Amino acid sequence: MPIVDQPNKLYLGRALNVQTFQPLEEPYLLNLRDLVTHAVCLGMTGSGKTGLGITVLEEVLLQGVPAIIIDPKGDITNLGQPQPDGAEPNFQNWNFGTERVARFHDRVDVRIYTPGSSTGICVNILRSLAAPTELSWARDSEALRDRIAQTVSALLELANINPDPLHSREHILLSTIFESAWRAQQALDVPALIRMIQEPPVARVGVFDLESFIPKSDRTNLALALNNLAASPSFQRWQLGEPLDIAALLKPIKSEGGTNPVGKTRASVFYLAHLSDAERQFFVTLLLANVVSWVRAQAGTSMLKGLLYFDEVYGYCPAYPHNPSAKAPLMALLKQGRASGLGMFLATQNPADLDYKGLSNMGTWFVGHLRTDRDRARALEGMDGAGAGFDAAHAEPILAKLPQRCFMVQSSKSGASFMHTRETLSHLTGPLIPTQISELAIARGWPRAQPAEPAANTVIASPGDAMESVEHDAFPTPESRQPLLPDDVRETYLHLSLDHKNTLYVPHLLASASARIHDRASGLMRDRRFTYLITLDKWVRQPDYSKAQQLPNFEPGLLESTPHQGIDYAALPPGITSKWMRSCEKALLEHVYRYGVSTVLVNRAFKVYGVPGETRTDFMLRIEPEARARRDAEASRVRTQFAKRIGDLQDQLAAEQREHTEDRMTMDAREREELLTNAESAVSFTFARRPITRPLSSGATKSRMSKTAALNPQETEEMITQLRARLQSAARDYNIELNAINDKWMAALNKIDEISMVPRKSDVFSDVVAIAWVA
Repeated sequence: MPIVDQPNKLYLGRALNVQTFQPLEEPYLLNLRDLVTHAVCLGMTGSGKTGLGITVLEEVLLQGVPAIIIDPKGDITNLGQPQPDGAEPNFQNWNFGTERVARFHDRVDVRIYTPGSSTGICVNILRSLAAPTELSWARDSEALRDRIAQTVSALLELANINPDPLHSREHILLSTIFESAWRAQQALDVPALIRMIQEPPVARVGVFDLESFIPKSDRTNLALALNNLAASPSFQRWQLGEPLDIAALLKPIKSEGGTNPVGKTRASVFYLAHLSDAERQFFVTLLLANVVSWVRAQAGTSMLKGLLYFDEVYGYCPAYPHNPSAKAPLMALLKQGRASGLGMFLATQNPADLDYKGLSNMGTWFVGHLRTDRDRARALEGMDGAGAGFDAAHAEPILAKLPQRCFMVQSSKSGASFMHTRETLSHLTGPLIPTQISELAIARGWPRAQPAEPAANTVIASPGDAMESVEHDAFPTPESRQPLLPDDVRETYLHLSLDHKNTLYVPHLLASASARIHDRASGLMRDRRFTYLITLDKWVRQPDYSKAQQLPNFEPGLLESTPHQGIDYAALPPGITSKWMRSCEKALLEHVYRYGVSTVLVNRAFKVYGVPGETRTDFMLRIEPEARARRDAEASRVRTQFAKRIGDLQDQLAAEQREHTEDRMTMDAREREELLTNAESAVSFTFARRPITRPLSSGATKSRMSKTAALNPQETEEMITQLRARLQSAARDYNIELNAINDKWMAALNKIDEISMVPRKSDVFSDVVAIAWVA
C-alpha cells in the first residue's frame, strides 16, 4: 500500500493515465514548499476546482499550516464538515480510511466568519481603521501609506465615490486625515472620521489651502455620504464581533484540545455570499490590507507559515485598466508574501480573470477542463514560463480532453504532470446557506457578537485599547478655573477619551520610569517603560505603585502642554509640594528596581531565547519551523533507509512472481504431457502386438515429473506470501519510526522554561513625574 502521510508532502490523489484518463496506483504528492511560491487553479464550472481546493486545504492543515480562506460564493464552507451518519465513502480506493478523517477533525478547527452578518462569527471591521500596531512611522512609513490608501479606497468604493488615489480629492483628503490621526496615535471610526472631514486637522493639502483644495460644501457632501453609510441599519452589524487580527487567525487554538501538543490548526473561512459586490470588495480590501501589514512585520523564512486561499478571484484582480480596491493589496501579497512564508492559492474559471502580473508570480499551476480554445491558449501561454521542460504542443490535446476531477499540474521545479484528485475528507454538499451556518455556529459554540458598552463613569482608553480605562472616584464640585500648583511642580494634560466629550479634568499623579534590563546568560537586553497613574481625590499620601493603574503603551508624546477649552477642573487635594513630588520619584525608582522583573522563555533543546513579553504560543510558533526542519531531516534519512528496504523487497517479490508464472507454465506443460503419455499407454495396451513395458514405464516417469513440477509453484506462492507480509511489516515499521520522530521533536518543542530578568539600580531612570490633568 502506498504511504500517503509523509512530512511536507500533500497527498492530492493519483497520477493520471493520459491515454485512458484513469487514475494509476501511483499516489500524486505535491511538495508543501511549492505553495510558498503561490499556486493558481483554473477550470470551468464542474471541472472539480472546489474538490481540489478543499483537498489542498485538508492536506495543508494536516501538516499544521494554518489557512485564511476567502469564500465569495460559499463553496468552501464544506471544509471540515463531517460525513453523515451511516455514510461509508470509498476511502480504501485512495489508500486511507476513516482514521485519517478522525485525525483531521482532531487536529483542525474550522470556523466560518460572516462579516456584516450575525449568522456565523461576526467581524468588527471598524477596528481596522485604527493604526496597525505592528508598524511604525519611523520604519514603515511607505507600508503605512499603502495601508491608508487601500483602506480609504475600500471606504469610498462602499460609499459609491471615486476611489482613485491620484485624482480623487475625496481620497486625498481622507488619506491626509488618516495619516494625521495615525501619526498622533488617535483612534478612528466612521463617526470620528465624519467629524474630521467637516473640521480637518490640517490647514493645507499639498500647496493649496484646505478651502481651495476642497471647499466646505464638498466636504459636507462627503461627510453626508459616509453618514448615510454609518446610519444604515445593515452597517451596524459591521461594528460587532472579533477584530481582523491576522496574527490571532494564524495561531493554533490550544484551548480546543486535540492530540497535537501545539493546539488545533486554524482554518478561518470568510463567507461573503450574503454581501453585495461593493460590500465584498470593501471587506476583501480591508482583510488583504491587514494581511499585508502582518507580512511586512514578519522575519524572512523559506517555510510555509500560512496559506491564504482565495476561491473565485474573478473581479478582485482584473487586468489593466481595471483597478478595484482589492487589487493593490492582492498584488502586494503575490510579490512579497513568499519572503515571509505566506503562500497564496487563487482559484478562478478563466485565466483572463487575473492580471498577467499576478499570473507571472505563480509557481504552481493546476489546470482542469477549459471550454474554449482561447482559454486553453492563455493557460498554456502562462505555464510556458512557469517551469522548465514544458511542452505546450504535447499538453494542449490532453488538456482539451480532461474529464472532471482531472488536472494538469505545472510546477516551477518540474515539467507538466497529470493527476486525478482523491476523495475529500470533508463531506461536500454544496454551499451552506445562512441558516445552516447559524445552526453550525450554535452547535460548535462559536462566539456570538454582543454590542460593546463602556462601563459607567469610565473614560475609554486610547487607540485600540492601548491604555487601560481610567476610573474616576467621586470628586468635589468641579470648577471652571484651573487650580494653581506650586511653580516647581510639573503639570501636564492627558486626553484618553475617544469622543473628546469629557467635561472634567481630574488630577492624577503620573509617574513613568525607564529600565534597561540585561541578562548576561542569554545576552538579551530590553528597554522597558513602567508608567503608573494614581487618582488624587481628597488628600495626598505616599504612592503605592503596586496598586496603581498601569499604562502599558504610554509614550511621553501623548502628553500635552496646554488644556482644551470648555473643560472644568476637579479640586486639587492639599499637600502637593516639590518635596512630595521628589519622594514620589524616589519611590518610583525603588519600585521599578525591586519589581520591574521581565520573564523570557527559553527552549534549551534548540538554544532559542524568547523576547520579553512574548507569549508561550508566539514563542512556540517562532521555533516551530526549526523543529519541523529537524524533524523532516531525520524523517528524510529514515525514508531513505526504508525506501531501500521496501525497494529490495519489491524487487524480490517481482522476481518471485515471474518465477511463479514460469513454474505454473512448466507444471501445466508436464500435466498435458502426462495425460498424453497415459493416453498412448492405454492405446498401446489395447491394440499393440508388442510388449507394453515401455509405455507403462514412460507414463510412470511423466507422472513423477508432473508431481515435481507441481511442487515449484507451491514454493514460490509461499515465498510471495512471506514477501508481502514483510512489505506490510516494513510499512508499519516506517509509520512507527515516523511517529516516534514526530513525538521526539514535538516533545523538544514543548520543553520550554522561563528565566527572570531584573534591572540593575543604576539602569533605572525616571522619565516623567508630574501632576496630570486627565480628561
